[in-house]
Amino acid sequence: MKKSTLIVVVVALALGAFVYFYDSKHAPKETASEDTSKSAFSIKSADISAVTLHNAGQTISLLKKGTDWDLTQPVQTRADQITIGGLVSDLSGLQIQRSFVPTDSLAKYGLVNPAVKIEFRDKKGASHTVDLGDKDFSNSSVYAVVDDSKQVDLLSTSLLDDTTKPVSQLRDRSMIDLNSTEVTGLTLDDSSGRVIVTKAKAGWEITNPRQTLADSSTVDALVSSLSSSKFTDVVSETSTDLNKYGLAHPTVTLDATAQGGKQFHLLLAKKGDSYYGHDESRPMIFSVDATTYNSLDKTFFDLRDKSILQFDPTAVQIVTVQNANETIECAQGKDDQWSVVQPVADKGKSVQSWKILDPLQNTRATKIYDTPSASVLAHLKKPLIQITLTDKSKKTTTVEISAASGDTVYVRTSAAPEVYEVSTQILKDLGFKISDLLA
Repeated sequence: MKKSTLIVVVVALALGAFVYFYDSKHAPKETASEDTSKSAFSIKSADISAVTLHNAGQTISLLKKGTDWDLTQPVQTRADQITIGGLVSDLSGLQIQRSFVPTDSLAKYGLVNPAVKIEFRDKKGASHTVDLGDKDFSNSSVYAVVDDSKQVDLLSTSLLDDTTKPVSQLRDRSMIDLNSTEVTGLTLDDSSGRVIVTKAKAGWEITNPRQTLADSSTVDALVSSLSSSKFTDVVSETSTDLNKYGLAHPTVTLDATAQGGKQFHLLLAKKGDSYYGHDESRPMIFSVDATTYNSLDKTFFDLRDKSILQFDPTAVQIVTVQNANETIECAQGKDDQWSVVQPVADKGKSVQSWKILDPLQNTRATKIYDTPSASVLAHLKKPLIQITLTDKSKKTTTVEISAASGDTVYVRTSAAPEVYEVSTQILKDLGFKISDLLA
């Protein structure tokens, strides 16, 4: 190594050592750690009774009534219980990551004019404050002053995130205050007409525009959406602007009846590319997203049962199938075992009955003709497949299935006057030979 290069290396090492020892002896006081991750308060979240947030030039006040939280400022309304519960939990479990005594102005930490000033009190009236300033260099902590202390604390930024949410996220955004388990009836009006659904022992039934079974899973989803969906924002705190938002003539109206005779009334309107709603028990008008609106805008066909045949597979004793291949008859014996009756050559052999019964039980109509026209009935003049079910009481039910007409197959049963349009998949499912059924 050249002598000049060696001198440079030695000088660099010496300089580095000097800087290290100088910094260790002259570190600024504000970085000296006093405590690590200590609790800011000794209080349970259940004991916090009021919270006030001052941020962005506004004051937000929250008051606990019983076990629930209400917003009292800038608007009086029910608060979002989960969001406020999280905020209160953050306050009660607040951890100070590090503390130091500042040697210069609090302005350096954003604490002369705090981004958020939090005031809260407990059930006994004891009050606490937290001022939140700027984030530190890592953006994972925020400078704070707790209870007017002379030192600056570093707290998690999660508290800053919770306390800078807009009022729209702190208020209860339920479209309607409804418990889905208590709903006993629904009336839905939209451009397709009125549908009335009532709860029965076996599920849901439609009573208008005609008496028929409802698709219980679809109705349950509608009721769940009605009770759990949230609006996106409040566009007016009063109902004087119904016409402005299309709600004077709503595109969807939902009336719900709950246990005890309680009534709920929700209006929805589509105006241009926007959607609005109004719960008649409250004055405000709110906006909703397209997904929420569409989940509540259901037609008679959406809500009705689309099964081609309702039956109990365990009650069926004999099944006879006539298709393009052959005539097959199967019977249920002891221990729910099924065997061949026809063709004679396979008599007594075990069969997989689900291959016959499942397509009948699981196929859903894509269209239903309550009063089928002559042109529709013409497709069933010569059925491609005919199935007869005989139950334990010797009652028979016949299912007739047409040949394919494009992508459509027509189905009619002796149990009801309707004709059903279904997928051509049913022809593949039921176009078997006896060899396909043998166990």
